[in-house]
Amino acid sequence: MTESGSDVVICGGGVIGAAIAYYLAERGVRSTIVEATTVAHGASGYSGGLLSAPNPDQLRTPMAGILQRSYAMHGPLAETLPEQSGVDYRFHWSASPTIALTESDEEAYRQSAAEMDGARWLNESELRELCPLIDQPVRGAYLGAPTGQIDSYLYTQALVAAAQRGGATLRVARVEGLERAGDRVAGVRLAGGEVLGCDAAVVAMGPWSVEAGDWLGSPVAVTPLKGQILRLHPKTPVPFVGFSDADGDYMMPKRSGLVYTGTTEESVGFDATPTPAARDAIRRFGAKYSSQLGEMEIVQQTACLRPLSQDELPILGAAPSLDGAYLATGHGRKGIMLSPATGLAMAELITQGRSESLDLGPFDPGRFGR
Repeated sequence: MTESGSDVVICGGGVIGAAIAYYLAERGVRSTIVEATTVAHGASGYSGGLLSAPNPDQLRTPMAGILQRSYAMHGPLAETLPEQSGVDYRFHWSASPTIALTESDEEAYRQSAAEMDGARWLNESELRELCPLIDQPVRGAYLGAPTGQIDSYLYTQALVAAAQRGGATLRVARVEGLERAGDRVAGVRLAGGEVLGCDAAVVAMGPWSVEAGDWLGSPVAVTPLKGQILRLHPKTPVPFVGFSDADGDYMMPKRSGLVYTGTTEESVGFDATPTPAARDAIRRFGAKYSSQLGEMEIVQQTACLRPLSQDELPILGAAPSLDGAYLATGHGRKGIMLSPATGLAMAELITQGRSESLDLGPFDPGRFGR
């Protein structure tokens, strides 16, 4: 735990590191964000930026609390963060039904609609009326709470800018290790030998957090999960309503006029190169539901690496082997979604010794060592 006004070094300038810096600044704690390239260089900059309410299945998992908390935080944050930062990251609500193709899908989604307040089942005609892009045969869809949309790159930049206004600094450098003073962290070592002294260090480097296992003497069980997205330009404007399916693939029109569709899940190490195979797979996904998607021009194909933990739960909390060291990684496909609750909980943990806003027990970094 560090007292207000002392220094924290955050390793990683993605959305998780940015959110931690933001909430530390809210508490008057100075931090230094160390990023090897540029802020939001990886998954935080290329995400689709979709903020979905948890569904009934997710509410029965250890993810329920962090999902509910973050979903509730994004709207109010969008009302204050643009002014705090000077960056308008464009928050919007939209409908986003989940399509049922099979009888089992329909049965599950009807049950989910019955369990959730405000949710409902849409038959095929109701679905087509809501989302005219869908012109291929489907059984219907589950429609839950509205989906938030943000520009994830600008959102991450806004968190950093607001943190800087609150006293944070940004360094472009590669982290190569942690310095110790006995059993406590004493600093973060950069490429070239410079050491940034600190009272606390947070490893929030996405899939590259695995490197910290050697620094900490305990495993950081994350691997890169590659995801690719197509950004399409429709011939005519489309309604601001998207959709997803049981496999987690989605199509979402953006206020920019583009349509985002994806995403792949590929275990290919640290290769972030866009591929023709992924492009074709995403096109096939779209064709299952909409003939119009096949006519849209591909403006950009992006690929990024998301940190997936061994048990697919985030890794959040104090490192088990070094006092003053913390881990914040492993959010998989939900880094943007989970960033507010993560940033707040980690800031509370660092400054108070525990989080009041979130039960971090399920995400304890020590669970893998055990």
